[in-house]
Amino acid sequence: MRISAMERFLADFETGKWEGRYVDAELPLLPFDDNAFGLAVCSHFLFLYTEQLSENFHIAAVREMSRVAGEIRISPLLALGGARSRYLQAVTERLQEQDFVVTIESVPYEFQRGGNQMMRVSPHESEGDSL
Repeated sequence: MRISAMERFLADFETGKWEGRYVDAELPLLPFDDNAFGLAVCSHFLFLYTEQLSENFHIAAVREMSRVAGEIRISPLLALGGARSRYLQAVTERLQEQDFVVTIESVPYEFQRGGNQMMRVSPHESEGDSL
């Protein structure tokens, strides 16, 4: 399934880039309007590079993704080497202090041994926001 997804992406990349569906961007600053997307997915970047990227970088990156998308999903929650990222608790607590809803959820896939969890981040809903 991963090979098939990669092949589909590579076959589409040049056309998609020309049509503007692929945009060069770099966290922690994204070139998109506020709430431009319903969902932002970060796979195999945040938490994986715990040694290379600071705790503050992780928090700034998640905040920036939350600026451009209504929901964020990050996986895996492991650092390189397979241990749970030492930033996970601190990032969760800082985001919750900033009024984000943060959950850790199991997922039905595991691309990295033991990496079967994701972080879901969304803005806090006030009483009048839910349908």
